[in-house]
Amino acid sequence: MENLENIVEAVLFALGREISIDELSSTLQVEKEEVKKAIYNLADKYNNKTGINLIFVNDKYQLVTNNKYYEYVNKFVENTKRQNLSSAALETLSIIAYNPKITKAEIEKIRGVNSDFSVSRLLECGLIEEVARLNLPGRPAAYSVTSEFLKSCGISSIEELPNFEDIRIKDEQLLVTDFESQSNKDN
Repeated sequence: MENLENIVEAVLFALGREISIDELSSTLQVEKEEVKKAIYNLADKYNNKTGINLIFVNDKYQLVTNNKYYEYVNKFVENTKRQNLSSAALETLSIIAYNPKITKAEIEKIRGVNSDFSVSRLLECGLIEEVARLNLPGRPAAYSVTSEFLKSCGISSIEELPNFEDIRIKDEQLLVTDFESQSNKDN
């Protein structure tokens, strides 16, 4: 049983995402009851005793940072994200946020440039995820933003994003204002 606990712990740590008892049981080829015992022992080992907690969400388990240490971990996470997201990645992220289930080809059509690196970087940061494979030639992946993106924006759903049309109008007004300012300087 101790070995199973170590295996489950290693899997939860390595995946960094939620995983169900069923998934653990079928993949590890172990009875569900044994996996449950291992999970309960791990929960007892971790919860509020270390910097890590084992949480249960939507019938799945995940290793997460103990809330007591959130502010310290957040400093490192925020610094890493800010340092590593280019303007191209942020542009790509905005396109995906406003166009859920969009393919890389569609992103590139909007941006007018190759977006392989930006999409890869956003996947690596956990801000977007592959949500489907479309039934088209080549079976392209469709992408949407993740709950991590929503958390970083301080919103609970995509519907809380600012209205795209309002943003577009403001940007166009800025362009007109900038153009008029430049014209006045030239005269």
